[in-house]
Amino acid sequence: MVLLSGGLSVSYLIIETQSDMIKTQQVIADAEIKKIQEKFIVSVSADNVDNNRLAVYVKNQGSNSLQIDNIWIINQTDPSRPATKFETNYTESVLAPGYGTQILENYPLYMDSGDYLVKVISSIGTIRTAELEVGGRGPLKAKMMIDPPDVRIGENATAWLFVTNTGNTRILNVTADPIVVAPSSTVIASSPVIQVTSDLAPAESAIFAWKYNLMGTIGTNVTFSGFARGVDEPTKTPIQSNNEKQLVYLRDNNGLGTILTQTLLSKPEIFMVLPSPFGDSAQRGLWGVNVVNPTSQPIYVSKVVINAVTPRAQSNDKIFDVNGCSPVTVAPTPSSWSCPAGNQLMWKNSVTPQVIPPKSVYPFLVQVTAGSLAGAQDDLETILIQTNVFTTLGQFGKAGYGSSMRNTGSAIPNVFLSNAVGSSNPSNILSNMTNIKPGTYKTFNATIADFDTSVTNVIGSGSRLIINIPKGWTDVTMLSHNGFSTPTYQTFIDTSSQIVGILNQDISGAAGSAKTIQFRAKAPPVLDTQMYVMYVLADGDVIKNGDTANPFPIGPIAEILLQVSP
Repeated sequence: MVLLSGGLSVSYLIIETQSDMIKTQQVIADAEIKKIQEKFIVSVSADNVDNNRLAVYVKNQGSNSLQIDNIWIINQTDPSRPATKFETNYTESVLAPGYGTQILENYPLYMDSGDYLVKVISSIGTIRTAELEVGGRGPLKAKMMIDPPDVRIGENATAWLFVTNTGNTRILNVTADPIVVAPSSTVIASSPVIQVTSDLAPAESAIFAWKYNLMGTIGTNVTFSGFARGVDEPTKTPIQSNNEKQLVYLRDNNGLGTILTQTLLSKPEIFMVLPSPFGDSAQRGLWGVNVVNPTSQPIYVSKVVINAVTPRAQSNDKIFDVNGCSPVTVAPTPSSWSCPAGNQLMWKNSVTPQVIPPKSVYPFLVQVTAGSLAGAQDDLETILIQTNVFTTLGQFGKAGYGSSMRNTGSAIPNVFLSNAVGSSNPSNILSNMTNIKPGTYKTFNATIADFDTSVTNVIGSGSRLIINIPKGWTDVTMLSHNGFSTPTYQTFIDTSSQIVGILNQDISGAAGSAKTIQFRAKAPPVLDTQMYVMYVLADGDVIKNGDTANPFPIGPIAEILLQVSP
């Protein structure tokens, strides 16, 4: 009996122990399940309008009731990282599923400026942590950038304010206050903010941008500053970002799209006007060289030579024919053009060389009859063009240009500026514009023409006229575009821009007609004489006898010089 009693007692103890273990495991499992099911988010803010009063918003996203036991606030600004514990009120800290509340609504806490970690702990030990920056900062973080970072006088500068929601809740109606520029006198024009308001979810960002045109004394430090504001969605408290600043140095504008530069070797700059294709035709195409004097002293030009180099060895291709180029000078160039040798076109006057004033440009323009290709040779898809200029500073050359030539009759496409809309009359042709006043509006007639008068040779519909407007030129407005579908216009980050017009009809030079895109642009507000290059180009095809199955590509170019002078 004693042994039986002892055995039963041991068995009972074992069963009871196992029962306790099972109950303990059930409690632990229940707690783990509750922890897994316990889901809540925390948002903290300090209302800078109400003396930085702390707001802790908790929302229960789980399927069970939630109880918040306490809150710990850790001061990260203090090197010792002190932590303070705050017990919560039971009536304010028990949240039903899906319910949210500000658990410090009746417990005012006012925060000093600094960085904090706020830890919210539930009754079963779940911890949620949120960062808090007190002192006009908070979950909205702002970062400013000025583009370009090196701002020059008269240059358009874009101020970008990047705003990010680094908190855990949605921030509504995020907007940026106007950028403050100091000194304000440096701003002569500005745009409205590009993006007005945004709602930002956690980790989302918004970008606000303003454009400024700056003018002032070289060496001035210009300060851009700004901040963003919004409203915390759960607590409805206002939030303001940090006040972000950027300092830029106002430099001279020698690099603002200008080609007038002083180097160790002062030399003239060379720019061209040329047709493509050129002939084979009995008519005259437009050729020209713009010679720029970038120095502060006048220079004299005695000779300008345009060389055409064909790729066929030992050929008799005649781009410029010694016996038949028949040059006709285009004003204001003096009449000193000739074709002294095969494939050479020359302006020469050693007795009375042409003077080019300081920081100015002079055009050497001519219309010349196309030559012919040798025998039954194929078309010349590319002709290399090289230019040499002889001046009192020495002789200088420039290569890298190209034209083309057909073996049979062809249109002769040219692009240029004109004094009149739709005119190809030589008296209206311009390859440069000078004495443009800073900050004034100038009207341009960008023109494409066919100098071949045959009705069978045309510039085909669908060809494009392309105008690349140099940076610094603003407020571009389209005025007319007869012969083109509505042109497209786009700007680029460096403030340059481009107009592209597509011909909606063929161009024939039979009646001396041409097609023009007329537009207006505002000159840069420079303090010293500057020069800019406007590129006028064309892309498309010439068609002969309506044979659209065998088009020939076009590629005329005009490098137009624009002088802006106070």
